[in-house]
Amino acid sequence: MRFGIMQTKVGLTALLKNYKFSVNKKTTLPFEMNRFSFTLLTTGGIWLDTEKVKN
Repeated sequence: MRFGIMQTKVGLTALLKNYKFSVNKKTTLPFEMNRFSFTLLTTGGIWLDTEKVKN
């Protein structure tokens, strides 16, 4: 379990280091939460655009 969490953290760090994320126009702002879901979900989802960062 701890190794899996560490792998997830390393993967997220690599993504955040090499890419810039921004919210797409398809995403409704402010977020509307789905009241009928057991977990926290937004209606329509969260759409992101990615742009590779130049080193």
